[in-house]
Amino acid sequence: MTRDANNGWTRQTFTSPTAFRIPYSPDHALLARRLRTEVLDRRGFAVVSGTPAGTMSTPQAQEFATSMLRHFGEPLMQGRGPDTALGWLVRDEGASAYTDDRRFHENAYTSKSRGYLHLHNDRAVQPFGQAPDCIALLAHRKAAQGGASVLVDGWTLHRILRETSPYALDLLSTPYPVDRRHVTPHGESPVVRVPVFEHADDRVQVRCNLKRIRTAAELTGAPLPPEQRAALETLGQVLARPELKVTIPLQESDCLVIDDRRVLHGRTSYVDHPDTARRRCLIRVMLRVPARRAPESEAD
Repeated sequence: MTRDANNGWTRQTFTSPTAFRIPYSPDHALLARRLRTEVLDRRGFAVVSGTPAGTMSTPQAQEFATSMLRHFGEPLMQGRGPDTALGWLVRDEGASAYTDDRRFHENAYTSKSRGYLHLHNDRAVQPFGQAPDCIALLAHRKAAQGGASVLVDGWTLHRILRETSPYALDLLSTPYPVDRRHVTPHGESPVVRVPVFEHADDRVQVRCNLKRIRTAAELTGAPLPPEQRAALETLGQVLARPELKVTIPLQESDCLVIDDRRVLHGRTSYVDHPDTARRRCLIRVMLRVPARRAPESEAD
């Protein structure tokens, strides 16, 4: 796969659920080289399978996740105040994506719920003052039912819009306000202004969170102009196409690594185990990754 925005993938690209899997290696430097090839130079994501995280306690798995990934990139701090961590726990903590009147709950950490998680990439909101290059999700415990990761290729979105709605794409390449009040760094604005699509480092990069673009008007006091709202609707219609989505039911000990500058991710809703010790828990690591380099030839 080249680095041109004309390229991208859809669900039909992958003829086998193992096509994007990399076996775990305790040689984390070798594993990092393989991840760079798959995540940065090919499809924009990979699943490392067979890690030992399933046999660990949650704190041990948090430490393992950051240790394994340090060869791939620099882990970034997440959280505010005393709740900061390099390995952020993605688990049900009673949060809800919606208020009692069914309005989107802009202050909630929606990842800490059991509900459906809309497609987005984290760098759109610059969480805790960070703009991660890549996101890793280590599955420490899986749900009783559901909770699959859902991915869409931002390069494919860009290509479709360029071919079918170039005016909308032009508008989506201008800055939009994004509500980040749930992850605002101390002393900074709860709104950032970024384009959904831009060209940087010789490729298309994406900052997409439609929910939080729409709630940003509450903070700015200025509704989006009609043409920008129409462009968002067009993007939403493309995002909803089922043929663009790859659904990955992560198994315990799997680690999904995503290029957050390219690939959008979400989650299906899930039913958790009644036993609290078995409840779904993913460990998220945000990473600053060195400049992309050409794929290496390496022996397996």
